[in-house]
This record gives sequence, C-alpha cells and structure tokens, in this order.
Amino acid sequence: MAVNQAPSGRVGAAARLGQYRRPRARDRDRHRRTGSLLVAAQFSLIGLCLLPVGPTLGAGQLRPLGLVCLVLALVVGGLALLAMGSDTRVHPVPHETTPLRTTGIYAWIRHPMYTAVLLATLGVTLSGGRALSLVAFLALMVVLRVKSNFEDDRLNERFGWEFAVYASRVPAVIPEPWRSHGH
Repeated sequence: MAVNQAPSGRVGAAARLGQYRRPRARDRDRHRRTGSLLVAAQFSLIGLCLLPVGPTLGAGQLRPLGLVCLVLALVVGGLALLAMGSDTRVHPVPHETTPLRTTGIYAWIRHPMYTAVLLATLGVTLSGGRALSLVAFLALMVVLRVKSNFEDDRLNERFGWEFAVYASRVPAVIPEPWRSHGH
C-alpha cells in the first residue's frame, strides 16, 4: 500500500512532506470505536486464556516452555514500557502529540507490547495445558494481527513517509535479527 495514497493513485502532499494530516472528525470517531472494539476483544480473549476451566491437553510437559515464554514476555513488555514511558496506551489510535518511536526495542519490533501479550498468553496456555486457553490464544493472535494492521494504518496517517520507511524495515511482532534494521 502506498503512503497516504489518494484514490486517484497520487501520493498526497502530506506524505511527500512527512506532515501530519489530521483525519476528519467522522473518521476519528470511527477509528476510536473500532480501536475500542479491538481492545475489548483483546482483553476478553486474555481473560479466557487465564480461566482455569475445561479439559487439559497434557500432563504439564510443556510447563517449562510456558515459563520461558512468561519470562520473555516480561522482558519484552518491560522494554516496551520503558521506551514508551508516559505515552503508553492500550488503544491503537496514536495520540496526536506522541512521537513515532523507532529506537530501543522499537528498532527490532513495531508492536512489542503485542509480542509481550502473545508470549504471556502462550506461556499461560503451555503451562496450564487447557483447551480453552489454546482456542483463546489462537483467536487472540488473529485479533492482535487485525489490531496491529489497524494501528499501522493510523500511524501511516499520522507520520506518513516516516512511518512507511520504518515499517518497511522493522517487522510487526516477531523480531527478525537477520534483517537490517538500520542501526
């Protein structure tokens, strides 16, 4: 998808100049509602992952791997919180005054909080071995994929070519250390 591409196929002046083009009020309201629905779905599925109900899928053989996932989630999530500081948000629509983060963990992953959430819920799923957790985890993967794409679209609207260049070299959720990240 081209950066801030107009329906005619031309790249808009805001994208060429890297300027912020504020969405219309109707679009902002629609974006807020969509973002809120995605957040509600995310937290509902996290809650389902944590429920200790239903049949188990094994005798706990994967518990050590689950604990490793939980530790990795703490590290990745902690680094993301450190990088974002007071700008940390759960909602996928970026605040108008928040700068684009491209350093620290954000130089390796565009959505490290989503990575941390997936690692944590995978850790819980593997540790508990519950069928319901597995189903909720798989659904959460889909919701976070949709949410990250939605957030990327909002970041593209907000930062134009600066985000497009960043997104072209930094993966969304799974780090790719073999790739050049421009450091």
